[in-house]
Order: sequence, then structure tokens, then C-alpha cells
Amino acid sequence: MARSVLVVALLLVACGDRPSAEVGDAGPADPLPSAVASPPVFSTFDPATIQPGDMLFGLAVASAELSQVLEDSIWVGSVVFEGDLVLHGVYQLHPDWPQVELPCVHVIQAPSIARIPRFPADAYTGPDPKTWFCLENADVALELLGTPEPPREVVIALDRYRVVRELSDVFDTATLAEVIEVGPTTTATLLEP
Repeated sequence: MARSVLVVALLLVACGDRPSAEVGDAGPADPLPSAVASPPVFSTFDPATIQPGDMLFGLAVASAELSQVLEDSIWVGSVVFEGDLVLHGVYQLHPDWPQVELPCVHVIQAPSIARIPRFPADAYTGPDPKTWFCLENADVALELLGTPEPPREVVIALDRYRVVRELSDVFDTATLAEVIEVGPTTTATLLEP
């Protein structure tokens, strides 16, 4: 039932009759193809108060392993969110491929970016961080989406999203639950120009 509502919503969006969704609403995904129309709104959580069992942005907090780094009092660690999270992004190789073999998705549409939980911005992340994650069930991703080369636009459903924050080179991960749509090939967006 939920998937049929999602398909109807995607068709309405494609026809220009966009249903409204508030930040944190796990509303319909952006249709393919697309263009960034407005600056993204970020769905940030408070690391000082988040607890397992909380409901945020339409997702359940499954676990929260957080601590503060003494220097600058920055929160680090990870938070796992569970629930139906539908996103539109570019499926592609990890920027450090072949050292990291997990396929990744760079979320570039403002409505999809607004659905992803994240730590608050700080001096380390900058004002406009990239929103991307790697698929931890890579075998399923490769079976359903094929190789991430060449990159292509996708609309996918996730059932587990892990937000990671460390003062080192880390990335978010997610579990692919369903492929809703595969769009055209495109250029890699995670590589720096």
C-alpha cells in the first residue's frame, strides 16, 4: 500500500502537482530526471539529547553511540535510523575506489537531502557539506542496480541509515531495501573537479 501511494505521488510530482512535505517528513522521492531548484534544508538532530526509541524525521532511532571530543566540544560517533527512507541520488563508485569497494549514492536533490538525518554543521563540516552514503549490502546493490560505473541517477528505498561523525575520513552507510527507479547515466559527482 505504501509503495502504491509513493508511485502515485511520484506521478503527481512529474505532472507538476507537487504534494507538500515538511522537513522531516518521509514524503515522496524526487522524480527522475531532475534539477536542483532550491538550496537544501538540512534535518539536523541534537546529539546531546538523541536516544534510542526516539522518532525523528519519520524514522526510528535504533542506536546512538556518541561522545564529545574535548577539543572544541564536537560530538562524534554514530546514530542508526530505521524506517522507510526514499531518496533520489547518483549511484556511483566510492571516491577512493578501488580501496573502498562499496557502491555509493550522492544525494543532490534538495527534497531528498532534507530527508537525511545529520549532525549539526560546524567548523569541520563547513556550511554546505556533500550528502552521500555507501550501501553496506553491496552484493544486493550490485544485483539490483548493477555496477556503479558508469554513474546513473536512481530512486531507492532504504530501511537503515547510519550517520557517522568522526574527525577523520568516514562516511555514512545505508541498507538498500528496494530500487524504485533507475534513470539515465550521468557523470560522477563525488570526485572533486
